[in-house]
Amino acid sequence: MEEGRIRVTVIDMQPITPAVGGGRLRLLGLYHALGSEIDCTYVGSFDWPGESYRDEQIRPGLREIVVPLSQEHHQAAAELSKELGGVTAIDAAFPLHAALSTEYLRVSREHIHNADIVIFSHPWCYPSLKDELSPDQLVVYDSQNVEVLLKAESLDEGAAALKVLKVVAKSERDLLRRADLVLTCSAMDSDLYQKIFEVDPIKLRIVPNGTFVDRFPAPASVNPKVLRERLNLPVEKSIAIFLGSNYGPNKDAALFIARVLAPKCPNVSFVVAGGVGQILAGEAITENVLVTGEVDDNRRDELLLAADFALNPMAAGSGTNIKMFDYMAAGLPILTTEVGARGIGTRGSAPIGVFVEPLEAFAIQCDEMVANATGNLSLRQSIRDTVSEHFAWERISRETGRLLAQALKRHRAGVLAAPRVAILSTWNLTCGIGEHSVYLAEALIEAGASTFILGNTLKAHQALGFERDLHLPVSRVWHWDNQGWSESIIDLDRFISVLDLLRPNMLIVQHHTAFVPFSYLERAIKIARFRGVSVVVEMHDARKISIEHKNRLGELGAVLVFHHPEELAGLDEKYQERSQVISLPIQGGRHSANLSPVAKTQTPTIGGFGFLRPYKGLIFVIRAIAILRQTYPTLRYRGWHAAYIGDDSAGYLRECMEEADRLGIRDAIDIDTRFLSIEEVIANLEGVDAVLMPYEPSEEGGSAAINIALAAGRPTVASPSSIFRPVSDVVYIVERHDSEAYADAISRIISDPAVTEEMCKRALAWAEGNSYNAAARRILALEHH
Repeated sequence: MEEGRIRVTVIDMQPITPAVGGGRLRLLGLYHALGSEIDCTYVGSFDWPGESYRDEQIRPGLREIVVPLSQEHHQAAAELSKELGGVTAIDAAFPLHAALSTEYLRVSREHIHNADIVIFSHPWCYPSLKDELSPDQLVVYDSQNVEVLLKAESLDEGAAALKVLKVVAKSERDLLRRADLVLTCSAMDSDLYQKIFEVDPIKLRIVPNGTFVDRFPAPASVNPKVLRERLNLPVEKSIAIFLGSNYGPNKDAALFIARVLAPKCPNVSFVVAGGVGQILAGEAITENVLVTGEVDDNRRDELLLAADFALNPMAAGSGTNIKMFDYMAAGLPILTTEVGARGIGTRGSAPIGVFVEPLEAFAIQCDEMVANATGNLSLRQSIRDTVSEHFAWERISRETGRLLAQALKRHRAGVLAAPRVAILSTWNLTCGIGEHSVYLAEALIEAGASTFILGNTLKAHQALGFERDLHLPVSRVWHWDNQGWSESIIDLDRFISVLDLLRPNMLIVQHHTAFVPFSYLERAIKIARFRGVSVVVEMHDARKISIEHKNRLGELGAVLVFHHPEELAGLDEKYQERSQVISLPIQGGRHSANLSPVAKTQTPTIGGFGFLRPYKGLIFVIRAIAILRQTYPTLRYRGWHAAYIGDDSAGYLRECMEEADRLGIRDAIDIDTRFLSIEEVIANLEGVDAVLMPYEPSEEGGSAAINIALAAGRPTVASPSSIFRPVSDVVYIVERHDSEAYADAISRIISDPAVTEEMCKRALAWAEGNSYNAAARRILALEHH
């Protein structure tokens, strides 16, 4: 073992390979590529007799050791199964029989002793091996389900079942208490752990299930007709597929397809693939239900590629359904229930191509799927792109490795016992304040705090990705209605529950008047202050909140943070003394911008960014570029302007492009509408000669966007909006909000190398002095302010 490498041991009692079924697929996907500095050894077993010892390097970073259980162990498990009416519980009852498999325990102990990080995938083996753990090891529970609920559903009543359930509950509870980190598959499971076992929320991370996307070809290269002929499937009918192992909720779903859905949809052929087909052996099924039985990986993938759409009519279960990601990787539109879509989205927030409906609506929706989804290559490619970005094992494994390495470092440094800070904010969605919260949270951790996110629900919001919920603990305790603007609330019961489990030293509220009514904010602060929690309210639109409300927050004991001194006006003197003015911090500046002056002989490039919303002033940019092209015929504009959910961004962009056509400069305008991270925007802006920000007047306290331009180290021209006042000595602020003024300012900068160089230096100096790390240290100092 090379010095400095991280040794990870994963303990379970099943094999990884062959990777069939959701549990084994997760094991392979999650641990196959944790990182070049991590060596992972998996120790498992077989839950059936007759197998031999196996030790293989199944991936470059993943070694699999599988140790058979003893004959006596299998015999004891078989006797217990008889008591349970035939239900197999060799996994749940492992603590009762583990002493019978001495070789399995010996090998597990050996690899635990050699590990820096010990991961228990499922809780079954923990009771028998817990005494082998040392304090300097990071102990992780990789939870695939809330096991006590799952086993309660699968076991009947009776003395034997009760005995097993008690073992399950104790194993799960004890591991949850001992673990330094708990990985769950979904927010639902994280919430259940808090409600059932009162798990410390700071431990919880959501690591979603996924799929190996690259095993499927691009939808455009697939010929479903050829596949159907090879697989003996109907060529003319639409085909819907359901995959499933022989597992309770899957059985119910298969019965629903056979008994309810298929008779109502005779124009669709329903393929039921996998072990779940056993449940239909005694059913009088209609001729449009095709049962394949268990299939190997290649046949399963061919069946998916031959189908028109997929089904997931699950009515129960926890965790996430890995089959959903297989469907998406094959480019299949999916008709699913809310339960089936858990961990992916809701009816209002599911990604493109995932249709969430109640079971009673499936028959009608099937007809819609046939009409709209069949043969839609554009839709299929979009679905595949979504799973590649959000649910690919290749990315999830790498990010999990980063999480484990960082957690081990903090564990050994004793940081897991650091002061706790909770941040109430929008989270993991398209929102500038949510982005600000990410960087503030990371800076707080860097400053020595354990940081927790009190996020908004993702109802009607599409999550940006899995990374943020993986690297930071989050509970969703409030709802932001940014469409109807009438149903935003803080779930105060949930807020209280999380706060009592978390026991933070400080609560930081990211305040915007558009988030929740003031009455909810007031009650949340009262609740926190009653529990002795210091409260900091960072205001992002302070001019829109009344003096009465500001004073009320001060009266409640909150420390108010503003972004500009003018926002203190009217505040009671005693609350002014406690308030702080902290300029919006800067994130991501690499201080590598090209400071060379711009020569007239070069092709100048003007840059811009911000959501595609009219008040960002893109129409003014277009007109200013037309003016500048008269002097600089090759001048271009590159803008990174993401579409804004809830607005007619496409319509506004069309209006701007029509104006560019009218002015004859369409060839000079390049607009990228993807939502990019701040780091990506900054990297792009570092390649332009000047940044233009012609925002409409605003009463907000400061602009986070201006910091992005400054972090790129580029000369920046901004409108006379008050939000730019905090940086008036760093950027070029025009006197009038019109295109002529903007064009004149840009021309002055790019025509004078001395001005360019001086403005670049000022921008970088500002970025150095107003970093997130500096802001985090100032905020932490407010705990007893």
